[in-house]
Amino acid sequence: MMQPPRISTKLAGLFLVAVVLSIAIGWWVYPRVAQQYSARTCTKLGGIDSFKAADGSPSQDNIAGWVADREGIARVEIVAGDTVLSSVVPVASRSDVIKAYPACPSSVAKGFDIPVVAQKPVSGQKNLALYAVKPGGSRYKLGSVSTDLFSIVAHVETTGPIAWDALNRIAGWAISQSGRADVSVLAQGKTIAKTKVDSPRDDVDKAYPLWPGAGRSGFEVMLRMVDMPRGRYPLSLAIDDGAGHRKVLQGPEVVNDLPIGKVIGQADRLVDPANVHLEAWLADEDGIRSARAETEAGIVLGELHFLASHVPLSALPDPRFAAIQKDDVSIKSGDLFGVDVPRKSLPEGLNRLVVRVRDNAGKEVVISSGPLVLHAGGAAPPCPGMKLRVFYPGGAVGFRSGFRQMTELREMAQGGCIEVGTRGRTEYLRTTFGKGRDFQFDPDFPDALRKRGALEMDGVSIRELLNTALLFKAPLLVTLDGGVWADSKFPALDVDVVDNLEEDSRTVQWNQFGRAEPDDALDHLPGATASPQLARMMSLNRYNEKFLAYKKRNLQAAIREIVQFMHQHPQIYVAVNLDPDEYINPWFYQTQWYDYNPDTLRQYREWLFHLGPYADGGELAFSRREPKLSLEQVNRIAKQSWKKLEGVDPPRGTPDYKDPWQQLWTQFKRHLVARHYDDLAEWAAQAGMPENRIFTSQTFIQTEVATTISDPATGWTDQAGVSIEGAKPRRGRLGAILYGPASRNEGKVRSGTSLIDNIRHIDPEWGVVEFHPATIAFPDKLPTHAEAYATLFNLINGGARFLSPMWGSYAGDRTVHPGHFKAYDAMEGTAYEYQLVWWLREMRFLPVGSRFYPFGNERVKSADGWVAGAGTTVMPEAGRIRLSGNGPHVSLVSPGWDETEKSSPIRLEIKGRWPKASVMGASVLFDDGHREQLSATKSGSRMAVFRMAKPPHSVQKLELEWNGEGHHSIRLQEVEIDSIAVRMENK
Repeated sequence: MMQPPRISTKLAGLFLVAVVLSIAIGWWVYPRVAQQYSARTCTKLGGIDSFKAADGSPSQDNIAGWVADREGIARVEIVAGDTVLSSVVPVASRSDVIKAYPACPSSVAKGFDIPVVAQKPVSGQKNLALYAVKPGGSRYKLGSVSTDLFSIVAHVETTGPIAWDALNRIAGWAISQSGRADVSVLAQGKTIAKTKVDSPRDDVDKAYPLWPGAGRSGFEVMLRMVDMPRGRYPLSLAIDDGAGHRKVLQGPEVVNDLPIGKVIGQADRLVDPANVHLEAWLADEDGIRSARAETEAGIVLGELHFLASHVPLSALPDPRFAAIQKDDVSIKSGDLFGVDVPRKSLPEGLNRLVVRVRDNAGKEVVISSGPLVLHAGGAAPPCPGMKLRVFYPGGAVGFRSGFRQMTELREMAQGGCIEVGTRGRTEYLRTTFGKGRDFQFDPDFPDALRKRGALEMDGVSIRELLNTALLFKAPLLVTLDGGVWADSKFPALDVDVVDNLEEDSRTVQWNQFGRAEPDDALDHLPGATASPQLARMMSLNRYNEKFLAYKKRNLQAAIREIVQFMHQHPQIYVAVNLDPDEYINPWFYQTQWYDYNPDTLRQYREWLFHLGPYADGGELAFSRREPKLSLEQVNRIAKQSWKKLEGVDPPRGTPDYKDPWQQLWTQFKRHLVARHYDDLAEWAAQAGMPENRIFTSQTFIQTEVATTISDPATGWTDQAGVSIEGAKPRRGRLGAILYGPASRNEGKVRSGTSLIDNIRHIDPEWGVVEFHPATIAFPDKLPTHAEAYATLFNLINGGARFLSPMWGSYAGDRTVHPGHFKAYDAMEGTAYEYQLVWWLREMRFLPVGSRFYPFGNERVKSADGWVAGAGTTVMPEAGRIRLSGNGPHVSLVSPGWDETEKSSPIRLEIKGRWPKASVMGASVLFDDGHREQLSATKSGSRMAVFRMAKPPHSVQKLELEWNGEGHHSIRLQEVEIDSIAVRMENK
């Protein structure tokens, strides 16, 4: 039998090596050969270019790539396991693919951008696969992407830049497979802000119903320019899910590379100066090329002369720097410039002086915080009615140094129907004799106790306030503050009543979890105080007897000092406003709500069931909930089965305003606030204060606020217990605090015609105890001229008996001391200041209660709510409106009036220019539909005056008409209206 040939071991080894090498070479060569084959034949080509987060809405992640196959591609799919998540038809032209693969015609080389719309979390898969599907259904793989990239889905909605005078808000939403997300905002790699994703987003919940937490996936971050490094760069937003996954999205661009500086004059407000001396400190990384003085309207006044280089900001001689503790100027060295502007160069009227600065790189900015200059006209005549008082707020330092800001405003605006005074604060539960004397009120509270290290109380002793009014011979509004702000800056256990009482948790408000938080649980809330202690507010329930007793005793002690002063100095007008911002704690926005204090719950049950003080003949019976409820009825409303009255408990979950039980609970919280303001006013009146000199101090930060205590609840202000009716005590007047859009009467209104009309309806003699056109949530954004004009227009025409403008920051500090600057209390150097002075000078001729329609001014175009009649066009210009039409007449119709405008004779004055031969008429529409022609007492081509006797019904609208019929040469488009004044006579 033949044996197979024998091979040596050495040869066998060589043969094995050859076999292995051939296999390895085959493995290396075959794919490339196949790829070359695919390239030559244009089959099964494609790839992934990038994975990116797309800024669309709803948010989606996108995978971009390309495909090429001579048979064509029907679609590209993203697949998780066996599930197709999304698909797209490739259509984009890809010239780069055609160039790389010459065998592929342009008709088959296409790009795609496929969205990964993750309707539910991608779980159980490590990768998502991308396939190209041919027309016949066969497919080939293009690549894969890790599912970790889809652990978070997020979207940034803010696109505008972060800059001075911008909203500086970043909003968006984020969802994650873990159900949680945190947001960090990074500027040049440094974290500058953080927030949690927790705001309601019904739209995201609808789009991503299977993702955990989608219903509360919103976020919003407010940014400050003081935290922004210099330069121009995009922000980044890092979203972390707590499980090790992070998604980084690009945020809006920061614009912080313009020249900075500060301009000062010899005063902030100048009346008929011989000349204006301007000095400026200017700085920029590229150096300053030029600086030119102008008016805000653009009139050139002259070049500023170079004085010194490489000097610190402190080289600018501004005495206000002494009050600024932190040197946070972003550029430490700059240049000094100066110029003298002679009187002859200054235009007539009211002008803001500004400096136009250009750096060596060509960047230009207008520093608009120079002085306000007035070339005054004649003096105003005596006022024919009640004066509008303006109370300029000030602190102790301002009072003692002559309070230049108030005296400058008096010189510039006072006269006729305008009287300028001051407002000061006394914290009547803090300015006491201390523990040893049971915290009795001290009218001469020593200044040494006001100061605690670098901090000091906002208020001063009541005696100093009264003496200040006497010194300046000025009207005085005293803010008697025993509320939340009075002890918010720092604890003072040696003198402060509340700081001592709140150590007992039974005296303070409780949250839905049945506890009170520490006083410092909230930090960095926007407001007048840095990091205010607002978390531990006193409970307003009837059984907080020690707190109410201290409050009554000390408030009446302060009132008695004021009343004694009024008797001694009757020529000095003095009024009081009480406890700014009485609330059921609103500061834990959307996370906690109050007051679940056991004694408050007891009072709630009594209010429902007419027990205790709400029983027949009880002291609060007049304000109890009607009709009386039984336990059975309460169980039916609350959908509960309580067996005893003591078991009745208000809702503790997230407020659901469709729930009638929630509505009852919210009404009761409004009732608590109303009764407390009512008590304060009653105590003040008992101590001798005239009722028409007692004002509350409720903030209406939104126009969508409850008018009455029983209005349906809808949101945040309701949980805080705010209502217009609740701010009007029986023995006092309504005092309002208004900021931002609410001060302009803007926004959605829950009932009635507008916020201010509702306030005026509740109390026609209301006052504005604090206001500013800026929005508190955006502390870097100064109001525009149009916004400031609208604020003054609405408050004055809304019938406010007095105004107290918010004051504190200087516009000139915003780029050089941004940490010290807040737009919502900035006065000097702002459009707000200009419009305040302009309006006060105009109102010197009209008593309180009049309506004035100036149709804008040199800085604003406005129709002031008037609309064109039939066949007429209204064109607003700066300080006037122009009427035109295509027929023989034009007409103009007023905005609606509220029902308080009745029972007084009306004098209507129209100033303007119209053809002499035209006939002008005026008519009034009443609320019963009746129309009456007004009789003219004076008529010409420059002014017309109409009078109406005491109307029997409330006025709804006025209509003016210019008729040129029969005069063919008249061109009615020449009708211009400068102003319309409506004076309610005999008021």
